[in-house]
This record gives sequence, structure tokens and C-alpha cells, in this order.
Amino acid sequence: MTKQALSGLKVVDLTWNVAGPYCTKMLADLGAEVIKIERPGIGDPSRLEGPFPNDQPDLEASGLFTYLNNNKTSITLNLKKERSVEIIKDLVRDADILVENFSPRVMPSLGLSYEVLKEINPRLVMASISNFGQTGKYRDYKATELITQAMSGFASSIGEDTREPLRAGGKLRMLEYIAGAFTGMSILTAITGRRRTGEGRHIDVSITECGLLQRSYPTVQNSYPTSPSKYIRRYVMMPSIEKCKDGYIGITLLTGQHWQDFCVMTEMYEWMEDPRFTTLDNRLKHKKMFQDRFDEWLMRHTREEILALGRDWRIPVTPIPDSGEMLDFPQYKEREFFVEVEQQKIGKVAQPGAPFRMSKTPWGITTPAPLLGQHNDNVYGERLGLSEETIQSLTTEKVI
Repeated sequence: MTKQALSGLKVVDLTWNVAGPYCTKMLADLGAEVIKIERPGIGDPSRLEGPFPNDQPDLEASGLFTYLNNNKTSITLNLKKERSVEIIKDLVRDADILVENFSPRVMPSLGLSYEVLKEINPRLVMASISNFGQTGKYRDYKATELITQAMSGFASSIGEDTREPLRAGGKLRMLEYIAGAFTGMSILTAITGRRRTGEGRHIDVSITECGLLQRSYPTVQNSYPTSPSKYIRRYVMMPSIEKCKDGYIGITLLTGQHWQDFCVMTEMYEWMEDPRFTTLDNRLKHKKMFQDRFDEWLMRHTREEILALGRDWRIPVTPIPDSGEMLDFPQYKEREFFVEVEQQKIGKVAQPGAPFRMSKTPWGITTPAPLLGQHNDNVYGERLGLSEETIQSLTTEKVI
């Protein structure tokens, strides 16, 4: 296979759930060697999340886990055992990167703080992902996706301002994926800097602060010293997502010309210059009147008819495909965005690929997600040089 962009980089992966594993997945998919360390017998908690084939829970057949952990090596290690700390230090000696997403006090309490690890390997780049960061009053607080979205102001920015705030993404832990992506970017920045200085870095990533970045525009507006009032409007467009005769479409009116053309397209000629509807503010004030009229038109037209009219009149209209339709969507098929992976306990499954293309050092999935502890013998025996007797003893003592 063509050499990948991150070939040669060695990563110790002490992450679980979504944010950390998504970060290390990106590194692994670009060629880095990632050793994922999991709790014996249980593994990463994402192994307990679906979807599962035939809805039968199976640690080795989680759709979430297999997506997040392709191209990785899995070993088991009980971090509560004293011997485990020495094993982590042995792995760190020739590693380039360590990623963890425990609560901030965990790594120092294990004797694995960055200060300790950089003495073993001064070139180590260590990334720590947590809900609120490694410092501050909230550093030790537990959090869920709802909490991080709320505390970042993300939730308060979504939905109609006459109703309660909304969580974005449904069951998807969106801010965790965003945090994982920012962590990956930060790690590669630190690796680039290391080439110049020869020294590693400790990277502190806050999931909540990643959420704050997603609402930077209203934050800037609220900081204007001459602003007469705080900017509190949530993101809302009208029309937005609408039900038509055979499904849903998205439609946005960004300019005055869009409104003019929209009125012709929908045969609302008398509203073209009506001040009650020519601006978003006024359409929201007269929403029921507008919506009743628009709904009647929508239910007389299919999705394809509306998409064709949108193209004719140059109005931003989009289909709203569901997950199944995405797999056959022409744009994604032409770019081969979805990739087929032969998972060990599941069989062939389609997974999202990369949203970028690299001409000479391609992204790719070379091995499926590992079974729990699949590579214990390889890592403990070949890489760390432990004897079969020692490995068996560690297994008996429930260290691995």
C-alpha cells in the first residue's frame, strides 16, 4: 500500500467513548500505529452501545465501536493494578503521542502525569480531553453531551426564541466528535513543532470550549462595547425544513431576490412586496399566516418537483435524505465517500470515510476494529519482550 501521511508515528491510546477514540481514529486512518488500551473483560464502554446485528448486544459487534476503532491494535490492561503503570511507561518510551480522556485527576493519581511521562520520553506529545479542561472551577465535574452543549451556549443558540432551547444532533454526541477533531489538529500541530524544538507538549482540550467555538458569531456581537442590547436570537430561518407531499425538503431565503423568486415559484404573487413578509423578522411575526399558505402549496408538490423548481428559480432548496438514502445519494457515491469494511463479528458494513482527498498519502482503512485484547500476545510479547510465563502471570493476576 502507498505510504500514508502519518506512517511511523506511534500512539498510545488511553481513550474511551467518543471524543478520544474519534481523535485516535483519525490518526490511525492516516497511517499512525495506535495501541488502544482497554479494560479487561469489558473494554471501551462504546462496545456496549449499538447498533448491534439483530439487536443482540455483543462486545465484539458494536457499530459505534467498530466505526471509531478501525486500524487500531487492542490490548487489555487494568489500570488499577500497580504493574499496569509500569507497562504504560514502557509503551511511552518509544511512543510519539499519548491521548487520554479521563477526568483531570486520574492520570496524576496513577503516577502518569505529563510531568512524569516527559521525563521518560521528552519528545512525547500528550493530549488530554475532558469536559471542562484541566484547570478551573469545573475541571472535575462530570458531564453528558446535554451538559456540555448547555454550558457552551450551544443549546441556547438553537430553536425558536419563543420556545425552550434545543440539543443539537439528537443521540449523536456532536461536541465529542468536534472535540476529537480539534484534538487531532492540535496533536499534529505539536508534532510539527517538535521537529523544530525536539520537545513534546501537553495539550489540554475542553469539550465545552469546543462547543463555544461553534457559536463564535453571537459571542462577538455580545462583546461589542457599544451594543445597545445583548444578542440573544437563536439560529432560525423561515422557511426551513418543511414537509411536502412525499417527504421533507429544506429551503432558505437569504436575500430579497430569493423572496421575490420564491413568491413567483409558489404563486404567492400578491406577497412579493407585502411588508409583512419581505424580511425574516416580519415573516416570523406573521408566521402562522405565512405557514398556512405555504403548507397548502407544499402538500400539492413532491420533493422532486420542489427541487426542480428551486433549481429553476435559483432558490436554496435541498432534499432531506434519511440514513438509508444517504448510502445511495449520487454525490456521495461518485466521490466514494462511504467505504465498505469487513468487520470480524459483523461482516461487511458501510461506514463514513474521510471528507478530504489526499493525492499521494491517502486516508484508508487497512484493518477492521480489533476484538477485545486481540493483540495482547503481539504487544506484550514482541514489542515489550515479556515471556509467555510473565504474560500468563499477568493474566492470572488480572492485570491484563
